[in-house]
Amino acid sequence: MNSGEVFPIIVLSIVFVAVVIITVSIVWMEHRKRTRVLDVLRVYAERGEEPPTSVNEALTQVSGGKPLQPAKPTTRGTHLSHAAPNAVFTVGFAAIAWWRFTAFGETGPTVVVPILAALFFLASLTARLVGAYYAPDR
Repeated sequence: MNSGEVFPIIVLSIVFVAVVIITVSIVWMEHRKRTRVLDVLRVYAERGEEPPTSVNEALTQVSGGKPLQPAKPTTRGTHLSHAAPNAVFTVGFAAIAWWRFTAFGETGPTVVVPILAALFFLASLTARLVGAYYAPDR
């Protein structure tokens, strides 16, 4: 590895870590917000009382603006609509890796990274196809 390859790796590592930290922070803040909403509801449940309408409205706005409802089951169409782009990305990254290997004889990061990306999207595609197989047809 020469010095020309080190700088891009450092920059990509910093970007990756920043994206992970931002994503985890957003998820953690959302979790804390929902936990606080549940704590308020737990206090009313322990008292055996129904929370007032004003409290319900405030908690609804804090928890995302929509009333809390059970999640609807994922349909076959939803799974297949996510499987289609995964198939395209899988084929695209595999084609890039194949092209770089056969045309230029490369075996370094320009081939390995597209192969790893293709494997990632292939795994996602497989999960979506299995989900579509078992999902209700609606």
